[in-house]
Amino acid sequence: MHLQNDNLLVEVSRFGGSLLSGHYRGIPFLQPTPTEGIASQRHGAEASFPLVPYGNRIEANAFEFAGKRFTMQPNTADPFCLHGDGWLAEWEVIAQTGSQAVLLYVRRAEPPSPYSYEAIQTVRLDDDGVALSLSVTNKSDAALPYGLGFHPFFPRTPRTRLKAQAERYWTERAGHLPDMPVAVPAGLDFTTSKPLPGHWINNAYDGWNGQAWIEWPEYGLGLSLAVDGIFRCFMIYSPEADADFFCFEPMSHLPNAHSMSSGAGLMMLRQEQSFSCSIYLRPVVLSG
Repeated sequence: MHLQNDNLLVEVSRFGGSLLSGHYRGIPFLQPTPTEGIASQRHGAEASFPLVPYGNRIEANAFEFAGKRFTMQPNTADPFCLHGDGWLAEWEVIAQTGSQAVLLYVRRAEPPSPYSYEAIQTVRLDDDGVALSLSVTNKSDAALPYGLGFHPFFPRTPRTRLKAQAERYWTERAGHLPDMPVAVPAGLDFTTSKPLPGHWINNAYDGWNGQAWIEWPEYGLGLSLAVDGIFRCFMIYSPEADADFFCFEPMSHLPNAHSMSSGAGLMMLRQEQSFSCSIYLRPVVLSG
């Protein structure tokens, strides 16, 4: 389905609750990107998808909570269960206008996973940008840890620049898992706007102030990204300088938070409890 106004055109899919494209005055600000290792043929090239009931990976496909051990199954070619369930499922469109779509995903517990929940995502255009909101309600019999996030793919051009302030940087270890929190390395510190690195980057940042800025000088376009207070973390992923995309992924929790004693941002929801999050993408024409 297409959402459209005078400035914006966004294509939304029921499959994965994903955005398939995003344009501002004809200029792309999202980059459709194939996802490797997906068994379903309904998934092709997504430009953004919701993360529910968690984002990124769970080490060993298992976690302990409230004295119980829960196991999960890998859901892609990756050895670890990746990005939860919502991005691989078919969502129901429960409301739609020319500038807004509301999608529902109902997940029933399928052993060995304990997760049973309802997720609602709203995609709304206004004159200036795109608002994405996501909520989850625990339908499991017991309390469980939940996390939310968004996984947009942005165009990567030779002159792309990023600005995003964070307090800590997490090194990466085997399995694409976070290792240790350290001071943000100078070359990967985006407190001031700078180009993306030419090498592989797949790292988490936390202590984020909830604001980011992307520039594509070739397009004469910038993008402001703002989130609500629940997001304190983000991931940056870009495989190489020649890639035509990079990911900047706001999350309510750190990757592999299920394996961290602090919960690392996960929300503990009892049956019928909910929480929600939102992000706002505002394209801006660069002056000069």
